[in-house]
Amino acid sequence: MAVAVGIYYHWGVRAAGYDIVWGRDAGGYYDYLGRAFAGGHLYLPLEPSPQLLAQPDPWDPRVDDSLKLFDAALFNRRYYLYHGAGPAVMLFAPYRLLARHDLPENFALFLFCFGGFLFSAGALSALLRLLRAEVRPITQALMLLALGVCQAVPFLLNRVWVYEVAIGGGYFCVAAALFFLVRSFASAKLGWLVAAGLMFGMAVSCRPHLAIVGAVALAAVGFGSRRRGLALGLPLLLVGMGIGAYNYARFGNPLEFGNRYLLGSANQTELRLSRANVAPGLYYMLLSPPEFSPVFPWVRLPAQARDIPRPASYTVEPTVGALWLAPFLPGIVLVFLARRGRVLLWIPIASAALVLLFIAGTGWSTERYEVDFLGLAILGTLGAFAAVAGRGRGQSVLLGVLIVAGAVANLSIAISGPYDEMLQNRPARYVSIARWFSPIAKYRPALNPPVAAHVTAAGGTQLLFRAGRKPFRYELSIEGPAGKRSLVSRYHEATVTQPLDAAADPLEFDFRYVPDTGEMRVASAGRVVLVHRIGALVTAPADIAVNPR
Repeated sequence: MAVAVGIYYHWGVRAAGYDIVWGRDAGGYYDYLGRAFAGGHLYLPLEPSPQLLAQPDPWDPRVDDSLKLFDAALFNRRYYLYHGAGPAVMLFAPYRLLARHDLPENFALFLFCFGGFLFSAGALSALLRLLRAEVRPITQALMLLALGVCQAVPFLLNRVWVYEVAIGGGYFCVAAALFFLVRSFASAKLGWLVAAGLMFGMAVSCRPHLAIVGAVALAAVGFGSRRRGLALGLPLLLVGMGIGAYNYARFGNPLEFGNRYLLGSANQTELRLSRANVAPGLYYMLLSPPEFSPVFPWVRLPAQARDIPRPASYTVEPTVGALWLAPFLPGIVLVFLARRGRVLLWIPIASAALVLLFIAGTGWSTERYEVDFLGLAILGTLGAFAAVAGRGRGQSVLLGVLIVAGAVANLSIAISGPYDEMLQNRPARYVSIARWFSPIAKYRPALNPPVAAHVTAAGGTQLLFRAGRKPFRYELSIEGPAGKRSLVSRYHEATVTQPLDAAADPLEFDFRYVPDTGEMRVASAGRVVLVHRIGALVTAPADIAVNPR
């Protein structure tokens, strides 16, 4: 199972069309930071534009994005990375020093995620031994499947940028820390706790709010033994002091990570923890349902975030709640029935709950944030299940069904990812994969299918035709008030408009898609009135509709 997960992860970071390119300097933010550290300084090796520096307020979100390095921090006329330095310390700077060129960010994310999975699997294995849990081999294999693909990492792999690298680094460090922590409960050697403390600290250097996980572990261990608490806490403290020194050297404040100086959008430059954010945050992070369709890939992010009451400053991207990704999570309540290893079970469970509450309180919800807490919750849930009901046949079957359902949801959502980039960049690959899993022709996406139709339109705004699914759906419509109507052709972010004869009514159109040129051609009375070059068209017959209501 571990090999299969590794193969999938390596494919996943390339599937959307971004190959791993070696032997060159790249333009990734962590590549810049790795170069900075290798060069002996903390600022990024990029000069802010004079036009940006001349602005009265360069940090104003209304400043033209073309003038700035978006999502970087600008301070004292230098660019800095506000995302944690951990990935650069662990991978990018050492690789730069050794190879003299940049480490591809997508390969770095693969290493972090696969390493995190291996450490999570090791932690679960060690936990099962400590619990003396008897679990069927097939159930253990399914548990590894849950750790590998039910925790939103497949989605994270689809689009690799600075955010995903930081999140992947935090996931790796937390998983490694938990592995060392669990091993420490079976050994009198304090080295396991020292290693755990170091990795809890490195998790903070990737994602500052993951300090919550280290704090929970320190409280649990220190309550039982001061000596063991010191072994865990001292390396965590030392890494924390290093992070504070890093912040002070950049911004003159050990607690400033750069958010105040961020060149970003509104609501990004300030952490606004609020109780008013918690309820909508919990909904989006836990409950928000996906969109279901009989057309591959069946389960998708909603086209837009579900509209529920939330503060005006709340920022949300389309999300699918964790209970859909890991539908076995309600089994977490079994921890109350566990007779052994309660401390070890409660550490990931309490950490997941507190990290989730923190994220919900920030007023920011996005699918990739679920990686911060979902792996922890899954580890605790699987451990609790093994401790209470591991040998029960009926319970194991139920767990297996729920794990498989979660795996299907995660892998389906990962195909489309946040922006459906595989469909856009590699349409032939997308259709080929869809063909493997679509036995019914009506629901099988095809590349550049023959599309032609004749429609009659009379009066008012009217949708004449649509094909495909958002965000790459094609639509042809008539819009506008009487006497000023236009023929409107839309595909993704491109729109072509052709004014219509005010006197013509009813209107008749013949349109067809030309695969060789990627054009949608619309004719009226034998004359071509609109040509829209849309490129490749991917649609299943079920997603084609003439005069849809």
